[in-house]
Amino acid sequence: MSGGSGRTVVVLGGGVAGLTAAMELAERGFEVTVVEPSGWGGKARSASVPGTGTGGRLDLPSEHGFRFFPGFYRSLPDTMRRIPLEGSSSGVEGNLREAPQMLSARSGRIGETVADVSLATGPRTPLQILRARGMRLGAEGELNEELLYFANRMLVYMTSSAERRLGQWERTSWWDFTAADGASEEYRKVCVVGATRTVVAARAEVCSAHTVGGFLEAFGYGFLGRGEAQAADRVLNAPTSTAWIDPWVRHLDRLGVRLELGWRVERLRVRGRAVVGAVLRGPGTRRREVDADWYVCALPVDRIGALLERGLAEADPELKKTAGLRTDWMVGLQFYLTEPTPITRGHVIYQDSPWALTSISQAQFWDTDFRATYGDGTVADCLSVDISSWDTPGILYGKPARECTRAEVVAEVWAQLTDALDDGRRRTLHEGLLHSWHLDPAVRNLDGPGPATNDEALLINTTGSWELRPTAETAAVNLFMAGDFVRCPVNLATMEGANQSGRAATNALLRAAGHGGEPAVVHALYEAEELRRLKEVDAALYRQGRAHILDTPPPWSCRTGDSRFSTTG
Repeated sequence: MSGGSGRTVVVLGGGVAGLTAAMELAERGFEVTVVEPSGWGGKARSASVPGTGTGGRLDLPSEHGFRFFPGFYRSLPDTMRRIPLEGSSSGVEGNLREAPQMLSARSGRIGETVADVSLATGPRTPLQILRARGMRLGAEGELNEELLYFANRMLVYMTSSAERRLGQWERTSWWDFTAADGASEEYRKVCVVGATRTVVAARAEVCSAHTVGGFLEAFGYGFLGRGEAQAADRVLNAPTSTAWIDPWVRHLDRLGVRLELGWRVERLRVRGRAVVGAVLRGPGTRRREVDADWYVCALPVDRIGALLERGLAEADPELKKTAGLRTDWMVGLQFYLTEPTPITRGHVIYQDSPWALTSISQAQFWDTDFRATYGDGTVADCLSVDISSWDTPGILYGKPARECTRAEVVAEVWAQLTDALDDGRRRTLHEGLLHSWHLDPAVRNLDGPGPATNDEALLINTTGSWELRPTAETAAVNLFMAGDFVRCPVNLATMEGANQSGRAATNALLRAAGHGGEPAVVHALYEAEELRRLKEVDAALYRQGRAHILDTPPPWSCRTGDSRFSTTG
């Protein structure tokens, strides 16, 4: 590809953000090339376990972590609807299936709850949402003062102005916002730690209340039936690449997008305020340079650092701030079972697991006969588990996951699952079910030598990190940023955020190019109109340096001078 026509674009990175930008730009007549070193779809792609398929069956499927599509996702489903799929009037969105239940599993099954989150049930009440948290209540199931205080925290966030969210809650940890100090272990486990570790793989002590509060707000509106009428939780009907990424890549090819796999950007060449070329490294020692009129950098945040010293910071010195962003591990482990084991019709959150486990039984949602399609003919189900805490000692070996061997990680996860799912009378999981397992190969060195590493770490939104995150537009006249770390309405490292960033990069490029076409829609999160006036009042209070009108100390603490109740805290 050669620049000069004003229509050529190189997209660096073929994850969700990069593929989104490529699709939006190709639809508007640009000549797009996407270069990707590892695999189309990035962290969203699925893979397989080599050599496990026999008798004409496919190899057993694996994922970096299970996929789910919450009801507040709007931009990503719009993209999926526009990816053609034979026999589906809604494109690959037609491959989504509702997950109508959510199980909060507890040790020994004592106090577990199953929440009906199906669309057919209709709107729910805030009281139902609170009970669905899975917090162990009194004998009569009454809401105790801690759960009521958690309701207060959510109401405070939902009625906070945009100014307070960015000015105060962005700088306040979720731990402090929820007043975890002095609360019971049960409250901290379910309402504080559980809200971060099992969803965004971040410690409550460092994750911002702006991020966690916004995520729970979006989920809550979905469960309340507010916003678009779509299921609160959806999953795919096949492995991610089969159901979504592969059809997407074929569609891009039909649009004329040039897709180059196996090439990694090594350096940007910058002249003045413009990028004039990108040096790529391919298989072995092969190198080449590409040039274009426009560049979209859609690399993961953990790959940005190496490029900063190789042209990226020269293009825009402000991008050096991204070096302050932090990542953590959220890793997928698949258990292949010899019998169908649908623990529940949806996701399971293991509230008492030290490693912050979540899982889903996949075969029940897939449109194929698992046993006849995958493996050696004896595997009937895949229990897909996400491990979100790698620094907490486990219950079997007393070691954090980072210090375990791969086999010890697997045994420890199995032990934590059975601790929650077995009560001494019922055994949901037992050794006879286990055919084999597969732990994400992006985690390296668990068996030594040296410390364990993760090639697919996930951005976590620590307090104050919003200021470190770039916008889609940069100081370079022809360089734009995309990725789940780029500022967008979904303030969380998700596929929705990656998709929104690809759309934002498209729009910034269109403005720079003087393109007269319709911009890509970056969907805003739902806001309740009846709370608008309260937000306006709060904006005025915040400008005066006063606390939120509903913000009160927790009932277990009468401390004064708490930083949570001051805009300067």
